Amino acid sequence: MAEKIPSPSEIKTSSTTFSKKELEEIQILQEAISSITYKFGQFNLSKIRLEKQEQLLKDELSKLETKELQLAKRLSSKYGKGNLNLSTGEFTPLK
Repeated sequence: MAEKIPSPSEIKTSSTTFSKKELEEIQILQEAISSITYKFGQFNLSKIRLEKQEQLLKDELSKLETKELQLAKRLSSKYGKGNLNLSTGEFTPLK
């Protein structure tokens, strides 16, 4: 037998009690929403940490590139332009 749907006048003047099943459905949805909200918060905190770490790595890379350029200029002014074999340490000037 189907549940009787109250008329608008009945809804306005009388209180009703939700069924146990309806209350459980509401509670399950609220818990799911709460869980997703928490996960979004955790995700965004992780994202912030990763962005900070990314910036630190970019800064470090920039410093290393600056040092590399300074070393290349210093060695180029000392030895001229050429090729260096890192395995043997042999420098061959360009002709």
